[in-house]
Amino acid sequence: MVKEKVMIRCSIFCLSLAFAAMLLAGKVRPARGQEGPSVQQSIAAAQLALRHRRYSQAIQTLEDALKRFPGDSRLRVELGRAYVYQRQDARAMEIFRAVLRDDPSNRMAKLELARLLSFRGKCEASNQLFREVLAADPNDEAAAIGLVRNLLLQKKKDEARREVEQALARHPNSIRLQEYRDDLQKNQLPLPVSREISALNQVQADANYFSDSAGNRALSAGQRLEVQIGRQLTNSFRLDEKSLWVSQGPKASIFTVNDEGRVRLARWLFVAGGVGIIRFADDSNRALYRGTLILHPFQSFWLQGGFSRIPITPTFHSTQFDVLAEGWWSRLDWQPRSWRISADFLKRHYSDSNRTQREDAEVLHWIGISHFAVGLGYQYKHSSFTQTFSHGYFNPNQYRSHLGLGGFRFVVGKIYRGEYLGQYGAESVFQTPYQIAWEATAKNRLILGRWDLDADYTYFHLAQTTGAFRAQVGRFRFGYRF
Repeated sequence: MVKEKVMIRCSIFCLSLAFAAMLLAGKVRPARGQEGPSVQQSIAAAQLALRHRRYSQAIQTLEDALKRFPGDSRLRVELGRAYVYQRQDARAMEIFRAVLRDDPSNRMAKLELARLLSFRGKCEASNQLFREVLAADPNDEAAAIGLVRNLLLQKKKDEARREVEQALARHPNSIRLQEYRDDLQKNQLPLPVSREISALNQVQADANYFSDSAGNRALSAGQRLEVQIGRQLTNSFRLDEKSLWVSQGPKASIFTVNDEGRVRLARWLFVAGGVGIIRFADDSNRALYRGTLILHPFQSFWLQGGFSRIPITPTFHSTQFDVLAEGWWSRLDWQPRSWRISADFLKRHYSDSNRTQREDAEVLHWIGISHFAVGLGYQYKHSSFTQTFSHGYFNPNQYRSHLGLGGFRFVVGKIYRGEYLGQYGAESVFQTPYQIAWEATAKNRLILGRWDLDADYTYFHLAQTTGAFRAQVGRFRFGYRF
């Protein structure tokens, strides 16, 4: 009997242990099943907040997730990225290095730390990390792009050329490896003074639509009022709104207000100054300004120069960084009979620590009569940047283009003027071999008494501020003179 009771109790005890183990296993398995989705959901929520520039919200989401999943490297790397967006570089660097101390082979931590070091000008340390990633996986395109970018910044041309060739052999369709090019100040340079000074007492409205082969889209609309106050003073007031997006993605809107006054000190001398404000997509506001000295020694000759601060917003991605550029610029316009000669020079410092210099020149000669003429000419452009960032604007360390100009213009009565020009030649980025480049422009103007209407279209097969090879722009403007 005693033996049977002992056996029964042992059986009951074993069954109890088995049942308890089943219960524990049942509880643990769901928890493990939930860990992956929970981490991924937290990362997705943080990335969504970053896309909408809610950086504090993204950081809070990731920190809350790390309390539930302490030590998760994916969450830690994403948290470091969020701090980069919030411009807390030191905190981000600390996080990336902590991840690498725990896991020296973590690819994402190495890439993010390498990019951050490059941004801070520590290219050698950045190169070492990119090379470690490539040693582990020679097919890593992101690491190859980062390494090439750094070598170009360091002006190690031969080494950069070798790396580019190796990377393109593995990634022949990589846009970044093939198309580093930029035209930073396109449509940002000051208007010719001849147009600014002569277009007094008018109100005008304009709209531009831009699209490129990379999916970038931009729609801008503006209103401008110019009036003469007395005999020596003129004033120009302008409102602009710009919307940017990528294909069917969300939009970012930017709003600017500018006011500029010009004083004529002598028959040949003008001084202008203006102030403004820009509201970026994240609702932050920044001041804009411009000071100009204008020389007009004879009728067809204008020379101007000054110091200004302007926004850099070519793409939706660029709106995440609120980039401003300030520096010196100058422009020459000379339009003797049947000639059009212009030259530009600028040197600017960007708010993200980048620096640029640019020189442009254009000569165009018209052959014909007043109602119809054929034009032939030449255009040269050169720009350079001290650093190459992924901040939504294209910034190669060297860019050059040589384009021949050809086309015609004609006048129909007193109401229509048309100008159709083509440009064909070659361009080079990062001192690579020249590639074919061209663009075509159609300009149309209707003049109806005090009213005038412009409708222009341009197709580009050359570098854009967005970084794409191909783009098209439609422009529409109407004005009333009074």
